[in-house]
Amino acid sequence: MEDYKIEIKTVAQGDAEFLYLLMNKDAILERLNEVPTTLDDWAEAIKIWEGDSDEENYIVWLNGGRIGWFSFNNLQSADKVAYLKMAVLLPEYQHRGIGTAVLRRLLEDLKDRGYSTVMLYTNADNVNAQKCYQKCGFTVVEEFRDVMADGSCVGRYNMRCEM
Repeated sequence: MEDYKIEIKTVAQGDAEFLYLLMNKDAILERLNEVPTTLDDWAEAIKIWEGDSDEENYIVWLNGGRIGWFSFNNLQSADKVAYLKMAVLLPEYQHRGIGTAVLRRLLEDLKDRGYSTVMLYTNADNVNAQKCYQKCGFTVVEEFRDVMADGSCVGRYNMRCEM
């Protein structure tokens, strides 16, 4: 991997515009089977996250600029099983090992805080994301079909990483 200065910072209100731009990119909407959102949607989401101890959201910074968003939830579960809710980088920063490096750091932090397992859901055809997840220790534990936000029915995987 190139010499990157990667920082992982907790999402703040000032990140709403970045999240709006990131999550409305055509390539990301298509890959995640999502629907377009508004800037107000993201500002409201950040307000909700600030008071939600069951969820943590992070902006990935590279060399001083925002390039991605990672999110975990189910953090208040008694069984210490967290869920990776979102892992997305701007398309021009994908396939460089950045996502793998970020996920490894975040998983190590969860492990240090006593989490035993991290679960996630991904589209069965999202091979690039699966490669990242597998490098970080995730394995497929379930295959199923699901209706997504955009109304499409897609093959999905439930993946697990034992810490």
